Amino acid sequence: MARPVDTPELARKREREAQMVSQMIALWCRGHHGGGHVVEQAGDDESVRVKLGLRTITLCPECAELQKYAIARIEHCPHMGTKTFCSACPSHCYRPAMREKIREVMRWSGPRMIRYRPITAVRHAIITVQAKRAAASDK
Repeated sequence: MARPVDTPELARKREREAQMVSQMIALWCRGHHGGGHVVEQAGDDESVRVKLGLRTITLCPECAELQKYAIARIEHCPHMGTKTFCSACPSHCYRPAMREKIREVMRWSGPRMIRYRPITAVRHAIITVQAKRAAASDK
């Protein structure tokens, strides 16, 4: 089933979410797999590069696969207009192994994102608290 064409606001939300998850994966890769600064090399088009703050990180193959998978899930998400974050989504579209991996990445990268994207990290924290309060008041 093809999703309807996004409104401009929904397209921006998808783009922001894709950018944020890519940056979180890049931070994880740099911290755990030694992903580092990109040295421009001719003919090296297969590597995945993510801009993180003032740096550009080259993802290892494992992290590049996770990043591509997460972006594909974001692009095909039917609940993008109503959900806050994937963790609060009514239907989980990630495979269980990928869900565990992205959860691990986000748990580690989340607190560290304040250094690279402070406004976005604070906005994320506020929205998370609001969503938890709304869920608690519904019960």
